[in-house]
Amino acid sequence: MIKFVSGAVVSVEENIVVLDVSGFGMEIICSREALSLCELGKKVTLPTYLAVSESGPSLFGFGDDFEREFFLMLKNVKGMGVRTAISILRWLSARELIEIVAEKNLEKLEKVPGVGRKTAERICFELKDKAKKLFTGKKGTYERGDKLMLVRLALEELNFSEGEIDRAIGSLQTNAKIYEESEEMLLQKALKVLSG
Repeated sequence: MIKFVSGAVVSVEENIVVLDVSGFGMEIICSREALSLCELGKKVTLPTYLAVSESGPSLFGFGDDFEREFFLMLKNVKGMGVRTAISILRWLSARELIEIVAEKNLEKLEKVPGVGRKTAERICFELKDKAKKLFTGKKGTYERGDKLMLVRLALEELNFSEGEIDRAIGSLQTNAKIYEESEEMLLQKALKVLSG
């Protein structure tokens, strides 16, 4: 499983981004949120999901881990699949979809190309409880923005265990000034927690 990919953006065409990852050109099919992070020449880190089908492997990219988790639930809705799920996330963010599901706003969901009334009803019915659980979150991390996600990814790259990372992120979440501090400062604080 490829959990995330880091590299410089080489090209952006419609919903496909190519990243230069240590000399390899990784083609990633992206959500709207992931595309908004990708500018030519800029280095980005995208949470990903690798799907393998008869036509070969496809790598999907997301704006954050929260969106990736929602995608994994969305693709399992009856009759959905990975292509339809990423297509929906090209039009609506995971957070917008969670609100739509909570309000059972079928009309708004039907505006997404390829989503009819029956599909909209299935999405709302099958995801209602799951989406609520994801929104409150086991770790409660990603509702606080991308900064904590970047800190989490940095700690993963430093080979800390998931338990250690959860403890460090939990400590950061008690910080009321989280939006005012840089990712570097938050990472330093996380490392201080783990070294203490």
